[in-house]
Amino acid sequence: MSTISTQKVAEAIYNLCLKSNTCLNEDVYLKILDAYKSINQQENKVDTCSNSQSEVLKSILQNAKIAYDKKLPLCQDTGQVIIFLEIGQNVVFDGDFLYDEINNAVNKCYFENYFRKSIVNNAVFNRKNTKTNTPAVIYTKYVKGGKIKINVMIKGGGSENKSKFKMLLPTSSEDEIIKEISELILSAGESACPPMFIGIGIGGTAEKAILLSKEAFFQTNFSEEEKNLASKIINYINLNAPQNYSGYYVLDVKLLTSATHIASMPVGITVNCHSDRISSCLVSENETKYFHKIPNFIDFGSEQINKKEINLQDITAIEQLKQGEEILLTGELYVARDMAHKRLIELIKNNKPLPIDLKNKTIFYAGPCPDKSNGMIGSIGPTTASRMDKYAVELYEQGIIAAIGKGERSSDTEQYIKNNNKKYFTVTGGIAALLAQKIVSKEIIAFKDLDAEAIYKLYVDKFPVKVAIA
Repeated sequence: MSTISTQKVAEAIYNLCLKSNTCLNEDVYLKILDAYKSINQQENKVDTCSNSQSEVLKSILQNAKIAYDKKLPLCQDTGQVIIFLEIGQNVVFDGDFLYDEINNAVNKCYFENYFRKSIVNNAVFNRKNTKTNTPAVIYTKYVKGGKIKINVMIKGGGSENKSKFKMLLPTSSEDEIIKEISELILSAGESACPPMFIGIGIGGTAEKAILLSKEAFFQTNFSEEEKNLASKIINYINLNAPQNYSGYYVLDVKLLTSATHIASMPVGITVNCHSDRISSCLVSENETKYFHKIPNFIDFGSEQINKKEINLQDITAIEQLKQGEEILLTGELYVARDMAHKRLIELIKNNKPLPIDLKNKTIFYAGPCPDKSNGMIGSIGPTTASRMDKYAVELYEQGIIAAIGKGERSSDTEQYIKNNNKKYFTVTGGIAALLAQKIVSKEIIAFKDLDAEAIYKLYVDKFPVKVAIA
């Protein structure tokens, strides 16, 4: 028998959450770097689209180095913690209840490292933040031996909301499987922060297929058939990807299959953003062995400032911007996302005064990490703009001139923006450590009880955005 303290497991969980949130795995970094080099080496790639492709990948690589150097989260959405425990059947636990120790470790890690807490008590009846980022989602499996394998996945809302499930016909051909799965992944759009890493599970039952799709990220021993099918899916996706992500919309696909019912072919898809935040370790009686490899980060130096600079108080300059322009914003803007939008609309409907005058203001759809104790601004980046579409027109009607987010807008919102000379700016998702360097100051203005979803006033300096709708 092997005796392992639950406190030792908790220490491992703390370290895995820290590593996953602040440091890209070496294999992930190298895949992004290879894509960046490939685009730069292609002949005749001189149009605006290709320059944008290269710049997106460069910003992701820059973000990774900044996050590691400054111990900042790679993304402001430090996510829901998903833990897979493979417990050797010869292990005997010593100490307090295992799940309590795990959740205490998550809480401690998120508090001490100024990570954003994003978990609410109940999905339907009590959407109040627990302020601990717990409970974690924990899966346990018993295996042979006397050790514990711990796999941790940090799952942000933007990518998790793009999870897919579909029942295919049991008679589906390989070509049909490739096409069906690829089109589900392509539908994720920019909100999932491409280039993406994909896990696919095929088999079992509905919930088993989804679980397989997450377990696939930690698997190394795939069958040749699984590897070949995954490779064909990557090729199909990247050949049919949006032009601005052509060739690198997906950087890796890991695919697991299992037994299933004769009448079924359940398919689960987990989408991970370009940070692919996973870490693993092996805990034994005498040691904890971590498998997270730190990359040799490249210093790209200072960004080249060759874009138009716009002051956020210069409304005429904003109104004259054209779709497709890449610009740098300087000045005051306001941060507000889902719950802040909901409260603002409730105030409007009840004829109550708003906490801020929205006329000619720019709203940044974001939920920042807490500031560090040394005053350093926490990581901050865009959230999925389409979630705000249900409120967008009413708030634009209050005088908002522009909004900043990631991903596409609904057709109705897009049409309103175009018809009323408003603007929608996008910024690369998942580069929150880099964007934090563009923030000069941050101040809570309203709804302080919402924590990360409160309304903040920011002063930004040369904040990089693209005019997506004008």
